[in-house]
Amino acid sequence: MSTASFRAIGLTSPKTGLVVDANPEVQADLSTAERVVHHINEVVELPDKEKEEVATAFREILLNAIEHGGRFDPSQNVEIAYLRARHMVICRVKDPGPGFSQEAILHTAMAAPPDAPICHADHEAQGVRPGGYAVLIARHFVDELICDEKGNM
Repeated sequence: MSTASFRAIGLTSPKTGLVVDANPEVQADLSTAERVVHHINEVVELPDKEKEEVATAFREILLNAIEHGGRFDPSQNVEIAYLRARHMVICRVKDPGPGFSQEAILHTAMAAPPDAPICHADHEAQGVRPGGYAVLIARHFVDELICDEKGNM
């Protein structure tokens, strides 16, 4: 799928008002990510503050999937889907990468305690990249963030 052909599919239940929007696969590149985030920002019906928080969390997770799973390779695709209701949004992002184990990321911000989010930064001196900020940011803005066992969804 080329970045020029991004489009969403929307299915609305007239009975419940639930809307399922999905574009099963988008290219693993930054321009597509920005357009997807813009689209979600336009269709999510939440108060402005919550809309901005959801968009920020979604953007961070999508960019993480594009970087780590898709390796910024436009020939790779990241799967996205979301379910929205009046006061709720559920987003799903799945990348083509091998995933990660919780043990392998203990040195990152993702595993940092809430009261010390940058305690992992000293790992950089040991030659380990102090990543995990995307997940840390997303967790701050959403009620729940769930990763599958493989670590790529």
